[in-house]
Amino acid sequence: MKPLGLNGGVQLGCRTNTDGVPYLASQRFSPPVHLSKPYYDEHTGALLINLSCPTAGLLSGDRMICDIDISDKASMVITTPGATRSHFMRSGIAKVEQKFRVSDGSFLEFNPGSLILQKSTSLEQKTLIDAGENAEVLYVEKILPGRLAHGESFEFSKFSNCLRMQKDERLILLENFILDPQNESVYPWRNSFGSPFYGCLYLLSPKVSQNLPCRQVIHDMMTENLLVGVTSMHREAGWIIKVLAGDPYEFRNAMKEIRELLYEAIGRFPTKFRRY
Repeated sequence: MKPLGLNGGVQLGCRTNTDGVPYLASQRFSPPVHLSKPYYDEHTGALLINLSCPTAGLLSGDRMICDIDISDKASMVITTPGATRSHFMRSGIAKVEQKFRVSDGSFLEFNPGSLILQKSTSLEQKTLIDAGENAEVLYVEKILPGRLAHGESFEFSKFSNCLRMQKDERLILLENFILDPQNESVYPWRNSFGSPFYGCLYLLSPKVSQNLPCRQVIHDMMTENLLVGVTSMHREAGWIIKVLAGDPYEFRNAMKEIRELLYEAIGRFPTKFRRY
């Protein structure tokens, strides 16, 4: 029997008004996503959106679609109030499909809470970021291999993740991986720390196409409990920063500090998330 599930998500269009202030020109959402009231940060000039999940999380058969369009030199920051949980599944799979279009001169930060892969869950995530020539994007992923506080680690069934980034429809990044606790795909995480916390920040900006000023500072953050790596994207379009930590506090602090350094590198002020 085919598992039941929710088929919903969010569709947003962000533009600027005659005063140059970003606003939601279009919006539509349905479970498993709920949209909070947008907040305009006058200090950073960005529109902050909190996406929440009114259900328990992602369940078998769920299909969540996120379709975001940012144009007219608007700035938008998207986050979530807390973690997203992919729950226990006896069978089936949950799917997340994300598409972000950021036009020339516009800015997007997509920085949700951690994705928690709970016991026996199967999740497939596909993301497309299509950016204009002078668009700026900060895309952040944070993944936990279980409810680590409950001693649950690498008990999920499978997680597949495909990220495609384009600049003026030219491919600049393609990452496609599958994590399966039954094979060697999880060895780098497992062999590094007993309870690993994984994060990755993708920065796309013409301001840092040739050089990332804070690259050495980020490398120097490495400790016995924190692994950090920085590399450039294809065509010198941007940068990838990967983080693996064995401690939640060190992970949280590292992700926060790196975010602030990247904002400084592109001459912007970071928007406070105002999570609630």
